[in-house]
Amino acid sequence: MTLGPTTAPETMTGPQEPKKKEYRGRKRWLLLLMLLLLLMCTCVLWGYYLTTRQSITKVIPPAQQVIAKALRPHYLFSIYGLNEPVGVAVTQAGDRIYVAESTGDRLVKIFDRDGKPLATFAPPNSRSAGRAPLYIALDSAGQAYVSDRIRHSVDIYDAGGNYQRSLKNPLAESWSPLGLHFIGEYLILTDVSDKKHRVVRLSKDGGITFLFGHEGTSGAPDELWFPNSAVEDARGRVYVSDSNNGRIQVLDAAGNWLYTIPGFSLPRGLALDADQRLYIVDTVGQTVKVFDATKEQAEPLFNFGVEGVGDGEFSYPNDIALDTTDRLYIADRANNRVQVWVY
Repeated sequence: MTLGPTTAPETMTGPQEPKKKEYRGRKRWLLLLMLLLLLMCTCVLWGYYLTTRQSITKVIPPAQQVIAKALRPHYLFSIYGLNEPVGVAVTQAGDRIYVAESTGDRLVKIFDRDGKPLATFAPPNSRSAGRAPLYIALDSAGQAYVSDRIRHSVDIYDAGGNYQRSLKNPLAESWSPLGLHFIGEYLILTDVSDKKHRVVRLSKDGGITFLFGHEGTSGAPDELWFPNSAVEDARGRVYVSDSNNGRIQVLDAAGNWLYTIPGFSLPRGLALDADQRLYIVDTVGQTVKVFDATKEQAEPLFNFGVEGVGDGEFSYPNDIALDTTDRLYIADRANNRVQVWVY
């Protein structure tokens, strides 16, 4: 006994198959459209960079700035013809790069944006054995301030390297200036005189606005041991590379200790960019460590560079400088070059 027709009923898949194909087709077109939009955005951003040489991160919407801060720079090229460079400085436009050599003729050399040599200079009436340029800072007028370990001086030159004068010692005793940075019209320098390792900030007229630290290795907050560099962020906080103590000391605008950033082998050169990323050259660590200085306490973002002799590899890097096009210049001392990186 049969209960009905023996033919199978029509399944639900048959009539809906064209709809599924139509859906898949629309999905493919949507995906293709998104890829085209992404390609257009990439082309626009790349064109912006090529025409303005400004960092692409500058046109990223504010909501995406957190992501942008984590973007790593990449190696661009190197400047050669140097003898163990220790200090580097650059104009805001990046058209003049100043580099201090620690061996050979011990000159300060000037290069253009492409790394072509422009000029060399040294203190007048001096020989290589009687000078040792270390760090360089450029003031708002384009003058180059150069610290000299043997001369115990800060010598001042015009943009072309012509000697102008030496900075007057603002301290009551002899000094041995090392790291130099300008923040507006203020000059922040480190002094490594015997038993007097400290940070000094000077006003435009040479007056001392604060003085911090003394030589020591016990780990106390007010101790420094061969501080190599000091920079100031947008809030007035000062970061000091307490090199031989393997740490960064952070001070407030009045020169009072706030906190310590530990975990470095031998921190030396420091720099801050417009996004308040703090760059720390860890010389023995053979890398550059980058922190977010907008936080209440600076937080690590990323590192770049490894030990080696190839492109993008370091051998005892010592200093770092930035221009306003977000190029980074790193004195790669034992590789006898300055590396140029860019975002």
